[in-house]
Amino acid sequence: MSNRRFSLSALFCFALCAIVGCGGSGYPVTGKVTFPDGTPLTTGRVMFTNGIITAFGDINARGEYRMGLDRARGGIPAGYYQIYITDAFTEGNPAFAVTMEDGTVVYPLIPAIDPRFGDPVRSGLSHEVDGRTTLALAVERLPANLVDAFSRPADN
Repeated sequence: MSNRRFSLSALFCFALCAIVGCGGSGYPVTGKVTFPDGTPLTTGRVMFTNGIITAFGDINARGEYRMGLDRARGGIPAGYYQIYITDAFTEGNPAFAVTMEDGTVVYPLIPAIDPRFGDPVRSGLSHEVDGRTTLALAVERLPANLVDAFSRPADN
């Protein structure tokens, strides 16, 4: 009985190492997110997921990101990942800004990218990580008709 228990424990440890990787947090994955005209996306978070692991990297003002599992910049295990982008917003029409009771002015935010890039399946972005990786990602802006819709005040 104890041999069987040891075998199951060893198998579990092996499976866990295969899933999350042994000896470190994984491979460095860096890159840049840009629009078709070459300008960088300057806000948001790049997400890599394989259904078991989800890693992220915050996008800086130059459009650059670096991936990690439990924190940005920590690296990720080898494997095939679907990629999507979250929290990519830009300021909307300042005419619709709201002044809070404390005097703080809050500007409306609108999505900076086409909504499909926020979905790991619909984004069309994927990559096989098998070592140190530099990956440029191209995204499209929010379609003009949606920019207009997000820029109007809500009907009450």
